[in-house]
Amino acid sequence: MLMVAVDWPPETFILRLAEGLAASGVRVQLAVNRYRGRATATKLRAEVTQVPAWDVGRLARAWKLVWLFTSRLARHPAGVIRLVRLARRSRLHNQLAVVRTLYRYLPFVSLRPDVVHFQWNSSAIEYDLLTELLDCKAIVSCRGAQVQVAPHNERRRNAIVDGLERSFEQAATVHCVSEAIAREAGTFGLAPDKTAIIRPAVDPAFFTCPEPLMVRKPSDPLRVITIGSLSWRKNHETAIVAVQKLVKGGVPVEFRIIGDGPERQWVEYCADDLDVAQHVHFLGKASADCCRAALQDAHVFVLSSLSEGISNAALEAMACGLPVVTTDCGGMREAIRDGVEGFVVPMRDPDAIAVALVRVASDEGLRQRIGQAARQRIVEAFSIERQIRAFQALYEATAA
Repeated sequence: MLMVAVDWPPETFILRLAEGLAASGVRVQLAVNRYRGRATATKLRAEVTQVPAWDVGRLARAWKLVWLFTSRLARHPAGVIRLVRLARRSRLHNQLAVVRTLYRYLPFVSLRPDVVHFQWNSSAIEYDLLTELLDCKAIVSCRGAQVQVAPHNERRRNAIVDGLERSFEQAATVHCVSEAIAREAGTFGLAPDKTAIIRPAVDPAFFTCPEPLMVRKPSDPLRVITIGSLSWRKNHETAIVAVQKLVKGGVPVEFRIIGDGPERQWVEYCADDLDVAQHVHFLGKASADCCRAALQDAHVFVLSSLSEGISNAALEAMACGLPVVTTDCGGMREAIRDGVEGFVVPMRDPDAIAVALVRVASDEGLRQRIGQAARQRIVEAFSIERQIRAFQALYEATAA
């Protein structure tokens, strides 16, 4: 299986999937943009092909192109000839486009995968000639924002929509992380018979409950946590307004935010402007070990997002025995049943979030029961072992 155009090491959920697949006998090949994790790739016993960056100096780019072309032509002449023909045909003899295509695709001509897995829609759009070049079938993953948000960017809408439609047509199978995402993708031409639903997963042996479960005394502040990038899609300001409502209602609360991103200054301003800065703690990026420790020290997880496939961070919280208060975005209802593993509330509704947090704060028995149910839900339906088996079956069916 060739995994295409990821930074390495990738997001934790992709890394854990790759490790599990390699351990189960799948031979993993990596085509990476930026390669900073040699140790993790070595652990996978993965063959790594680095895709050269275009945004370098012209001289460096020219030397790289000459080296790639001559070295690949010497070893794989048929593949190079095939690539030249594809580039000239598809780029309509635009010479710069042809040169750029050769530069970016030449590293691939030596590879012979059974199946290519594009982890992101953008990668499938960017490498639209790859499956024809390698004469193999492709799987494209739809995870959320690239079908929920990107097509609404007015400046890029036409290119993104055209790219999604083209990549869905070219793919043998399209993996969607939720039924909600599959419906979204269907509006861009994804056929139901090409769709495979494999939901995100976490390792319940790594993300574990503290034993016994964390007990909150009435005098303790309610420790609320969220994990995610500080971007507009995560909508942290709505959660901060909910925290303000708890403070005004006399509920002691601490809101811990793990993550960083372009909207950090704005989110910090919101906390300061609402006069709850002393209750909101920005912890920045954190390792998986640190995230686990923080989850195990919390009482409840909040997801105030506007766009999600299914949030991996929420699943990790559930595995650690936390009830989750989540907005009804994307496929979150497919993971969390309202009142069973957590609470599902409307988007942009701080009152509803505050009401759910007050319920958790005022009823320790309820919090414990929901936390236990959340953990059980992960073990039964969202374990990494289940996901790996599903992907193995998908690869075998696609490559057949």
